[in-house]
Amino acid sequence: MGDARFAAGRRLAVLAAASLAVGWALAAILAVDAGVHLPTTYAAALPAARAADIAAGLGLIVAGGFACIEPRARRLGLLTVLAGLAWFGADMEGWEHGPPLLRSLGAAASPFTLALVFHLALALPGGELRSATARMSVVAAYGIAAAVGVGRALFREPLLDLYCWRNCRDNAFLVHADPGIASALGDIWLWSALAIAVCLLGFGAHRLLGASGPSRRVLLPLLGPAMLVGATEAAYAVTLMRTPLENPEHTNFAVIFLARSLSLTTLALGLAWSVLRVPRTRARVARVARDLGDAPPPGTLREALAAALGDPGIDVLYPRRDSEQLIDADGLPAEQPAFGRAVARIARGDRTLALVLHDSVLVDELELELALGSAAKLSVENEALRAEALAQLHELSASRTRIVEAGDTARRRLERNLHDGAQQRLLALSYDLRLARADAAADGDDELVALLDAAAHETTTALDELRELAQGIYPAILTEAGLAVALATLADEAPLPVELGDVARERQPPAVETTTYVTVAQAIEDGARRGATYVAARVHREGGRLVIAVEDDGGPRSSRLLHLADRVGALAGTLEVGATTLRAEIPCE
Repeated sequence: MGDARFAAGRRLAVLAAASLAVGWALAAILAVDAGVHLPTTYAAALPAARAADIAAGLGLIVAGGFACIEPRARRLGLLTVLAGLAWFGADMEGWEHGPPLLRSLGAAASPFTLALVFHLALALPGGELRSATARMSVVAAYGIAAAVGVGRALFREPLLDLYCWRNCRDNAFLVHADPGIASALGDIWLWSALAIAVCLLGFGAHRLLGASGPSRRVLLPLLGPAMLVGATEAAYAVTLMRTPLENPEHTNFAVIFLARSLSLTTLALGLAWSVLRVPRTRARVARVARDLGDAPPPGTLREALAAALGDPGIDVLYPRRDSEQLIDADGLPAEQPAFGRAVARIARGDRTLALVLHDSVLVDELELELALGSAAKLSVENEALRAEALAQLHELSASRTRIVEAGDTARRRLERNLHDGAQQRLLALSYDLRLARADAAADGDDELVALLDAAAHETTTALDELRELAQGIYPAILTEAGLAVALATLADEAPLPVELGDVARERQPPAVETTTYVTVAQAIEDGARRGATYVAARVHREGGRLVIAVEDDGGPRSSRLLHLADRVGALAGTLEVGATTLRAEIPCE
């Protein structure tokens, strides 16, 4: 019952405010059309100014009322309606035969036009002031306008105003006539209006230059006219500083008034266009939700939304199950949303299916959630499951890569230990045996010399076998000199002729170089087992992949070389094995 009464009371308040606004606008239009001999308004002085005056004020009120119908633009619509009513304040003040109360209210309302446009520009696109600086700036603009309007209403005696021209008779709110205070307040407002106008120009330029292309296209119809309002208000303030006695029949003042009217009319048209764009955008997003289907390919949602909103920077991320990590449609890890980007949440119950990162200028988060959350839940959930599966596949591939790299590291360590340990001890033993043989030969002990010769021979044989073992475990030359030199050495020591074609000279990641070396070595061994008389090998780069091509003239290959396929696959590469050919491609970036 309480909620119903509150809603009914709110509707009555809205109807009352609308009635007052309509009455104010009609009174202002009547004042504009009233035929008077003295030019107390620009509309009375120039026929063109009359049309421009009505078009500006009425256009703002109509466009604002139209915007109030659309939930996203409701706040902007209210600001625009109030700006239109404040614009008519000058006409109310100049209504020669109008009620004194209305004329006095019109004089107090006039300064708020610029403050309202300033608020509207800073609150784009959804009507909210998102930063503390914007809120402070708007509060300051309203505070100055209110102080000047109330102060002049309390202390300005029209008969004592040297520069009076709109209303030189009526002030229903006068408490104490003080021409000095009234004049000072007028000067304060001129300087304040100039400052607000400059801030409006600077903010608009900064916002447009910093926006993306799609956002700029959406903001320009409103920010452009708002900046034009700022420019014309600045020109108006500067002209009044130079010429305090305002004369609507003077060319400078007349041109500035027409420019001010035109800028406000353009602002009204821009708001109407922006309001018409919202349902079109909503319809495109809804069509995307309907057209997705139950099982869209990975990335379809992002591509469809980017096309519908005209925003190539849009992104769709999926939270992993039982984890705070975010992944994209390809299952790759993604960073947390950057500050300043709008995030729409698509959920099923309490579980978040996806996060849509987008530009809030183009579409509101709530609207996007509503449009996608109902029609596209199944397709989004399927895409989220596919992204989860891809992420697990990437993790498995990364795990295999780490295993290969760990094995290569262990082999490299073992080869180094053999080289620096057992091999060095055998070399030292061989040297000691040669010294002992020399001493035995000098003593003429032929039997001992023969024993020492046999021991030295065994030591040399063991040393050669150890070197061969270490080379098989991990070729040290691969680390020291690179792939090209290692393959050249491998070709020289091969059991059959090996023709090396082009070999990439630039260094590759260690795992890639080791896998390439092992692939060529295994292909040479396999060719020798099949009776080949030669092997031709070529290693080159194609884009971001290292391509290994080996062929021979041996018998048909009977083995699939699964151990090589596993090793190449662990690095996300591919291996194609033919009867006498072998081709491997390994990512190297």
